[in-house]
Amino acid sequence: MSAVSNQVRDAGAIVPAVDAVTNGRALAVELAATAAGVGLFGLFVAAATGGSFGLAALGSLLFVICAGTGFNGAGIVLMDESAGAPRRAFVDALLAGLLAFGKAIVVLLAAGLAFLLALLAVALLLAICKIPGIGPVLFFVVFPLSAVVLGVLFVAFAFVLAPIAGPAIWSGESVGATLARVAMVVRKRLLGVLVRGCALFVLLLVAAMVLWTIAFSGTLATGSLSLAIVGVPFDLSGLSNLAGGVGGMGSPRYGYRGGAGGGYGLAMLVGAALIFATVGTLLSLVLKKGWCLIYLQVARDLDVSRVEAEMQARLAQVRAQAQAARERVRQQNLAARNAAGNPAATDADTPPAGGSGSRADAVRTRRDDER
Repeated sequence: MSAVSNQVRDAGAIVPAVDAVTNGRALAVELAATAAGVGLFGLFVAAATGGSFGLAALGSLLFVICAGTGFNGAGIVLMDESAGAPRRAFVDALLAGLLAFGKAIVVLLAAGLAFLLALLAVALLLAICKIPGIGPVLFFVVFPLSAVVLGVLFVAFAFVLAPIAGPAIWSGESVGATLARVAMVVRKRLLGVLVRGCALFVLLLVAAMVLWTIAFSGTLATGSLSLAIVGVPFDLSGLSNLAGGVGGMGSPRYGYRGGAGGGYGLAMLVGAALIFATVGTLLSLVLKKGWCLIYLQVARDLDVSRVEAEMQARLAQVRAQAQAARERVRQQNLAARNAAGNPAATDADTPPAGGSGSRADAVRTRRDDER
């Protein structure tokens, strides 16, 4: 049986990822953190009604931090479940998610920098191919090799980085070990990750079809019954005054004092939003559980100690070169300042014109006298 057939056969092990919809702790972690982010964003945006861009930007930043913390916290809970590790408390999962979110940002920036360096290297090779005469011959070799390398890097960045780096961080790996593991997977087991990723994509499509059908059909049916029994009006435009104060909410038709208007409409609106947010979060859990299974099947048994040591050595070499360059520039700047502050010393150190010629004549005269 070929390697592709083996990978396709083993891809069926991704199916248990749908069990993530039953993990209440992971769902609570992600929903709670995201809800906190939405609340903070709304508060800061409401406070920035006077045109303060800084408050709106701060609210957006807090939302990203909360959402990233919830995403990674839920991933940690699912990784513990997949690996058979002890369950974490709710607060511990959130704190670990915040730390993992910071690591994920560093890994993403490092991977993006590596991709940019590869693009610059290819651009340099293409510039060398402009040499007259041998340029077309070099281009004949450089073009296909560069296309293959950039294609592999693009696939790795788009389809391998998240399924491997995310679970590696969730299992407690350092940034260096995570990058080394991603590099090893791209080098040795790229096909296995891609086949399992395709299987996870199909599984997500099926899960999304089922969950969204449940959400939409149930919401429409319950909404229709609510309109007939409770009397929730179709026109909920008065609810838009909620952000501006209680003036619009106190009207006879839409306010809470009016009974069947805005109170029921607001409850239905918030309930529908909660249903759709829950469905989206459940699909996110399925995705993360699939990543955890891919990582456990493909990448966990790889020995990345040697690769990590090489990466650390190269990083130390780059740091040493950067430090030497900074020191050289500092010495040059110091010499320039000294020269500008004491020009006489510089003139004294400079030998007079023709001085070396005069000394040569004197030596030649002494030799003639000795003869």
